Amino acid sequence: MVKLSVSKAAKILGISRFDIQAQINSGKLQTHEGYVTVDSLRLAYPSLNFDSEQDKRLKKMQQIKDDAIFKVGSVDAAQSENEKALKSVISTLKTKLYKEEIKNQHYEVVFEELTERLAILEEQCHSDEDKAPLHQLQDWVGKQH
Repeated sequence: MVKLSVSKAAKILGISRFDIQAQINSGKLQTHEGYVTVDSLRLAYPSLNFDSEQDKRLKKMQQIKDDAIFKVGSVDAAQSENEKALKSVISTLKTKLYKEEIKNQHYEVVFEELTERLAILEEQCHSDEDKAPLHQLQDWVGKQH
């Protein structure tokens, strides 16, 4: 459905906007969302030839507008789907990160406990022969932490 502004319709018909408005007010010319349709102009002015080059251009422009509106809607839908997918990925990653943080805290506690137990073991060792491997283990644990 090709729609024209009242001004554009008056220009095409070669009449004033006042004449078009009078036709609208009398009910002889229908409007749609504030625009006059070419179909209603054909009914109100049957003697006019709307198959002119200008009419073809108007139809083409209207088709381009309709296509653009459709594409914008498609892009919006795609963006909405992408947003949902990204939110899902972010939620999954947050959960994984939280679990890894819990594991990390657990390992911190294990290392602290191991360091304390090795210190107690060192106090209980009396010979230097026993302490040498223990010191190596303590150094290794310290480097890992």
